[in-house]
Amino acid sequence: MLKRLGLLLLMILLATLPLSAESEGDSVTPVEESMIPGGPENQAPSYSTTDGSWPITGTEGSTGLLEGVATSDGFFALSYMPDFSIGRFTFQFDVKIKGAYETEPFGVSLDFSDWKVPSRSEEQSLDEYTVDVLKHYSRFIRTIQYGERYDSLYLRFGKLLGITLGDGALVNGYFDHSVAIRSTRPGLELMLDGRLLGIPNAGFQFITNDVFKPTLTAWRLFSRPLSEYPEYEAIADLQIGLSFAQSPRLLDEQQRQLLGRKLIALDVSLPVVSWGWFNMDFFTDLLVQTPDSGESKPSFGYRYGLWGHTKSFFIFNTSVTVPTFGKYYAEYFSSNFEKRTAQDLEKLVIELGTSRLDAMLGLNFVREGVYLRAKMISNYTSGDYHDYRFIANARIDKRLFNIVSLDLSYEKLYPTTTGERFFEGLRTLNNVTLSATAVVKVKPYSFDLGLSILYDEQAQVTYKLDTAVRISIL
Repeated sequence: MLKRLGLLLLMILLATLPLSAESEGDSVTPVEESMIPGGPENQAPSYSTTDGSWPITGTEGSTGLLEGVATSDGFFALSYMPDFSIGRFTFQFDVKIKGAYETEPFGVSLDFSDWKVPSRSEEQSLDEYTVDVLKHYSRFIRTIQYGERYDSLYLRFGKLLGITLGDGALVNGYFDHSVAIRSTRPGLELMLDGRLLGIPNAGFQFITNDVFKPTLTAWRLFSRPLSEYPEYEAIADLQIGLSFAQSPRLLDEQQRQLLGRKLIALDVSLPVVSWGWFNMDFFTDLLVQTPDSGESKPSFGYRYGLWGHTKSFFIFNTSVTVPTFGKYYAEYFSSNFEKRTAQDLEKLVIELGTSRLDAMLGLNFVREGVYLRAKMISNYTSGDYHDYRFIANARIDKRLFNIVSLDLSYEKLYPTTTGERFFEGLRTLNNVTLSATAVVKVKPYSFDLGLSILYDEQAQVTYKLDTAVRISIL
């Protein structure tokens, strides 16, 4: 009885904390008045031009989420996830405090072990120990971001969201789905204009989904070699790029070979539209993939199409991919590449004599933490289009209205046996898969929701719903 009473008192304490937390957020600057850089219409740095200071700004949704969890055995934990900006930097942290309580007599003790510097073993080198310390404290960081994509300098540390490398030949609209929606991962994305290093008409892009133990690492170098020759004015903006992506050779716990491949793309692109806020290029890629384990022959192909983007709000590409030799996999580094089975991998093979047509469109609402992707895929063989697929994804990475975070996906398949046309099929639920994980806030609770809905060829439905409830403060 006393133990239950102590648990009840602790939960009441956690539920009363929002009174002070919310009062501190009342004076936060609304998003319309803040100086956080946003879409293509606002790219200026957000520092003051009068005194040189970089003010802390935020929105009503950027005061953060404070949650408390307690169990009947005496354990409790507090997690605070603030969200704020300083100049062109934006931050999301995850600060945790845990402890225990007793009922006879009633008392509370805090455990700060997660905050302490990890001990160093005798056989550890200084480099190894430094990595351990960085890994230990990176758990408190959800994201740190400077600037926006396609700025002269853009940097993001945290879970990768909606990543496209160059024209999308190797990595196209990638979301890191390897960790749960509440969890983060120390990924890194970097875009750098070569002029900052004294190298004009060149640039560099780098991504990895985990700086400490990556399963995906990719980069792209590009240059405009004819820009300094006025006699080649018509093609002065011709761009040549080299892209590389790899994952280590690893087997998962069930011995399914999911990872372990190197991809290379040499691209040449020529601007079709070049405005101050929008660019569109025609491109051609030469593609190489290393062979599977047990095989000795690599695969080759080529790809061509159009791609373009605004500063950071909008990106698209549409292309035709043609394999010419070997076993070529389309979209090897898709968002779920770490979780797919060997059977899933086989479905990605483009047979020789078949062309793959695809189009991707992405929208990034950076200030709101909303990332949207839509993709259409089809195969073309001997004058016939077949195996249509339509995929849409939505990701919310911070609080928007009552949604704290969200991963939502829609996938529509068009098996050859159904004979459905593309737009006709979008009006039906045949062969549709819907999945969503979300954290929804309804004061003073937050709900962890997991939903999966599968419709077969006759639109018969199978679904699974998982929920969890937490005491939370917003």
